[in-house]
Amino acid sequence: MLFIEIIVPVFLIILAGFSLEKAFRLDFPTLTNASLYLFTPALVFAALMKREIRFDLALELGLFMVLYTAILLAIAVLCGRGLRMDRETRGALALSTVMMNVGNFGLPLAWFAFGDRGLEVSILIFVLFNIPLGTLAIVIAQGGKAPLSTALANTARIPIFHAVALAFILKAMSIPVPLFLLRPIDLLGQAAIPLMLVLLGMQLARTRLQVYPGFLCLATLMRLALAPLIAWGLCDLLGLQDLTRKVVILQTSTPSAVLPLLYSLRFGTRPDLVAGAIFTTTLLSAFSLTFLLYLLQ
Repeated sequence: MLFIEIIVPVFLIILAGFSLEKAFRLDFPTLTNASLYLFTPALVFAALMKREIRFDLALELGLFMVLYTAILLAIAVLCGRGLRMDRETRGALALSTVMMNVGNFGLPLAWFAFGDRGLEVSILIFVLFNIPLGTLAIVIAQGGKAPLSTALANTARIPIFHAVALAFILKAMSIPVPLFLLRPIDLLGQAAIPLMLVLLGMQLARTRLQVYPGFLCLATLMRLALAPLIAWGLCDLLGLQDLTRKVVILQTSTPSAVLPLLYSLRFGTRPDLVAGAIFTTTLLSAFSLTFLLYLLQ
């Protein structure tokens, strides 16, 4: 039942986006910008403003993000060097395994699994993991040639963080948002979750899949098997309990992120490998996430 009630709806919307792209070749950049600059910031802002923000929870999840990212990156580097991969292949492995799809895939998945009860945690996870996605992923894709300041500047331009900062300031100063403003923002935010999945399906339809069995097996095992174990262990270490623990483990056990593919295309960090890992982990996550959901229940 978990597979039918939670996993199947996610993949049906992804399939809708995939089919739409194959049939009509829609304007992908325009839809992506609409999601990035309008619908997703609206979702984040409205979700945070309608709930009590627990700053202690934000700090705990921030620590989880740092430790989780550092451990996976260290494992990816060690595996790459141990298997004598070249620099570009090591970069592709890191991009495919350290960066998970907490947004397009993870946020809708967490919402289907836990509803509005888990939305505060899933929003915070989404926002926090966009930090390494917008900084570390760029540095990895560029092979360390670009300074960290450039990557941080790129992250600062992402409007999601502006929405979070504004919500935190208003909450800290106890300033309510007038209903005539909050209602349209909330309505715009409701379009974000289905649009994320449609965009993921469109991106998969545009992906040129090339098969590299050894690399894809390693990347898939790290992303769908090892990553959940690390998340589980860190939740125990940090004392994350109940619903928070479930949302964190589920959302950080999602397939490889799509955004690093754009970085790898831009900087030539084996985009063929990254694209293959995204496609493979997305398909196989239907089984791994179903099993994980049973364990979390």
